[in-house]
Amino acid sequence: MERKNLYNYIQEGDVKLAVPENYYVKGPGKIGTGFYNMDQKLNRDFTVSFVKTFKPKLALDAFGGTGIRGIRFKKEAGVNTVISETNKESYNLIKRNVKMNEGNIEVYNQSFNSVLNSYLFDYVDLDPYGSVLPYIDSTLMRIKNGGFIGITATDLTALTGSSRKKVFRRYHANIINDKFRHESGIRLLIAEFVKRAAALDKGAFPYLSLWHSHYYRVIFKIFSSANMADEALEHIHTVNKNHDVNSMYRDITEGPIWTGDINHINFDSMNIIINPDKLFLKYLSRIKNEDYHIYFIELSDIARKNKFDSIPVEYAVEKLKEIGMRAGRTEFSETGVKVNSEFDEAIKALF
Repeated sequence: MERKNLYNYIQEGDVKLAVPENYYVKGPGKIGTGFYNMDQKLNRDFTVSFVKTFKPKLALDAFGGTGIRGIRFKKEAGVNTVISETNKESYNLIKRNVKMNEGNIEVYNQSFNSVLNSYLFDYVDLDPYGSVLPYIDSTLMRIKNGGFIGITATDLTALTGSSRKKVFRRYHANIINDKFRHESGIRLLIAEFVKRAAALDKGAFPYLSLWHSHYYRVIFKIFSSANMADEALEHIHTVNKNHDVNSMYRDITEGPIWTGDINHINFDSMNIIINPDKLFLKYLSRIKNEDYHIYFIELSDIARKNKFDSIPVEYAVEKLKEIGMRAGRTEFSETGVKVNSEFDEAIKALF
């Protein structure tokens, strides 16, 4: 007989959920029955908003855990959803959560690849415990033309250059572990995905990109077209912050990384979740600015290098707007400013 105290009952979005007593509030946590991580709520909120906006006909939550992501797809976005989960106890918990939310969702106690090969999906969500890399190729083979794939990556020590050997081994690239490391890291992840898609004659373009805490989340649109694959590859290059940002930075070649836009979605027409929290609104306001320019002006670096007093970010943003530039905060640094002009021009206007 099931002990009643095995679970806590929580609310996320419109979903009531039974979760293990030892669910995780911060950090990646450790895999276990009914794995649930509250720190990933922002990830799920943006993903549900994306699904609400694009309305795929059939979505797959590939690593169910508690089923929270797939249940929210169905309940908040009205999207037909399939959930796969190999752990038998987690599978039973998902079935319980689906029933509790009166959802008409197919749940399978089968491997991800087994379920993937049974359908052609319009949206596949990959949020595994561990690296997402082993699941990319098989997913690309089973996604519909014009469909979407959402991935979550947690190997940030490699993507940010914290471990130079690991970033070279996994991504065959060079990334400097500096204040730009999270923008570099997410662009490296995008480049890796785009190259894998191109090898299968598919074009992949990032429609939504997010960094928070210990993970990156990117949702790609997939085109079954060799020409689109070639077009996507044209956005992968090496970079040098000494040349591309400011001469104060080291003259070192990094990458190859994705240098194109990282958000192709129109945020002004995005159908966001009901009653978004402050964290969601904060990130939404910043993500809108990311494609003004690759990288950003790091105000703390400029002030320290030139022995100026540091200036508030909001003051810098407003001053740049006053002289006709588009400017805004970035998700990648609390003291960074995105601007749609040459950095030297903006820096002179500020300092």
